[in-house]
Amino acid sequence: MKMMKSLKVVFGILVIVLVISACQTEEKETSSPTNDDISEDRVVLEEKPTIILQTNSKDLAIETVLECWAENCNEGTATSMEDTSIENETEGIPSTVVLSGTEIKVEFEGSQPERLSYRMKEDSRVVSEYLEDQVIEVYGEGKQHYLLSAEWRTEEGKFQGSKTIGFVLDVEKEKGKEVKEVELKDTTFTHKGESYPAEYHVNCLNETACEAPPTNAIDPYSEWKDEVNPAEVNANIGDEVKIAFPEDVPAPKRLSIHKQQGATGVQEYLQDNVIEIMGEENTKITYIVHAEWSEKGKKTADVQFAFIVPRPSLAE
Repeated sequence: MKMMKSLKVVFGILVIVLVISACQTEEKETSSPTNDDISEDRVVLEEKPTIILQTNSKDLAIETVLECWAENCNEGTATSMEDTSIENETEGIPSTVVLSGTEIKVEFEGSQPERLSYRMKEDSRVVSEYLEDQVIEVYGEGKQHYLLSAEWRTEEGKFQGSKTIGFVLDVEKEKGKEVKEVELKDTTFTHKGESYPAEYHVNCLNETACEAPPTNAIDPYSEWKDEVNPAEVNANIGDEVKIAFPEDVPAPKRLSIHKQQGATGVQEYLQDNVIEIMGEENTKITYIVHAEWSEKGKKTADVQFAFIVPRPSLAE
């Protein structure tokens, strides 16, 4: 009996020793790197770079969110910023008012980074991009929160450090950049000093409508010709007719025309808003001018204008 009790005691001690040993091993494996671990392979930058943001020769209000340099920080700490809340990190930073379409130049005092990227939050929309040319193009409207991160490495790829800054923008649309239907009504066709009303059909007047089907397609003239009363321009073959937009309407990104004479249809792009009258004599020609406005590759407005040349003859 005494021997059995002794064996139980020995077994119990052995279990305790094994548990303690396992805990110590696990703790060693999961512990954070010490300063000695960080310094073993560090490549320290001699001078810590400064990030400057400029637009129209004016510095933007920024705030440093995180600095992580090889002598006192590891790469894992730097990459942890990828999961942080953009709004929380930029809370309290004064906002800067800029116009949509503004370019923000990212400049550095000191070494140039190996990698440069940013994350932006606008309402529920989040954008993440790497920057190749150190320029951020600002589009949209409303308050936008940014985290801009730069990372430095040696030619061998060893981590030297990273820096993340935050800034906030109040983005406004530039006056005259939006196409409004009330202003389109003053668009005209001019021929030899005489003006004619440019009757039109709206396909879409904002980005949401222009990008959503079915309005991302062009409505054929046959579907809307009865809605308008196209002006009859008494032009002849070889004459020029120019479309003139009101001062408050921005210039379209693209202008094209579709010419219809009988069963023959021709489409081409316009230069300088000028349409040269071409075709057969004494046969009605219908011209549809297609105007498109866009911003950063996305269509923001799409309108078609029409006029008729009733009986063209050869210009003298």
